[in-house]
Amino acid sequence: MLVRCEWCNKPETVIPSRAAKYRFCSYVCRGAWRKVNWSGPNNPAWQGGKREKVCLNCSQTYRIKSNQPITTFRKQKFCSPKCGFQGRPSTAGSNNPRWKGGKSKRSNRQHKWATAVISRDMAICQHCGTAGVELHAHHIKSFNEYPELRWDINNGLTLCCHCHWAVHSAGNANAVNSGKPLTDHAEGNPEPSPSGNIREGVTTRGRAYRRWEGHCANCGKFLSKRLSDVKGKSFIACSCKCAGTYQWIRRRSMAVMPP
Repeated sequence: MLVRCEWCNKPETVIPSRAAKYRFCSYVCRGAWRKVNWSGPNNPAWQGGKREKVCLNCSQTYRIKSNQPITTFRKQKFCSPKCGFQGRPSTAGSNNPRWKGGKSKRSNRQHKWATAVISRDMAICQHCGTAGVELHAHHIKSFNEYPELRWDINNGLTLCCHCHWAVHSAGNANAVNSGKPLTDHAEGNPEPSPSGNIREGVTTRGRAYRRWEGHCANCGKFLSKRLSDVKGKSFIACSCKCAGTYQWIRRRSMAVMPP
């Protein structure tokens, strides 16, 4: 059956079943036809010809960039990153999704306070006497209700994870049982530690922990710190004063050492 191309009018013989759908003799002719007839609103994929917007911050009109996809331009609300930073909704105070009514969040002092409490108690739970497991520094008087005692070491108590959970869930009908320690605290140290002064393990909740236990290089005071706080250090001290004294003594001994 004889048919003709809609673009170049070239005659071509095709089988009858193809004649009803025949339009072009080649992809080149189809592309040329679409370039003319599928431009602008005539294109089946046309989604509007708007290529400019008004910035929500500076109210200036801006256009789509030459190399910018139209899908990205539709989502764009500001003309520049600077306007985007200035015009974005504030997340301060009550606008923050994590807002909890103005209660102060715990600062970096929490870590120093916890280290001092655990070291003072010789890294032993003060309720059940357990050692070598995950330990927490517990506020005896509430962190939120007694802000003046937040960083007072005397207001801290070392508890294992199970005792700490029991203290905070006491009297709470909706509390969830976190599990009891296995025989000989097997859940605390499932594998032997790589060194005698490193405690490591995984709790029944699947939380890994690693702590270093030793003594201050200057005064000999017992210390219990996170392994990340001591890793790579040539010596460990309980305070800046002890660290300075130890370094001074070490430099002095090296200075008087005979050649």
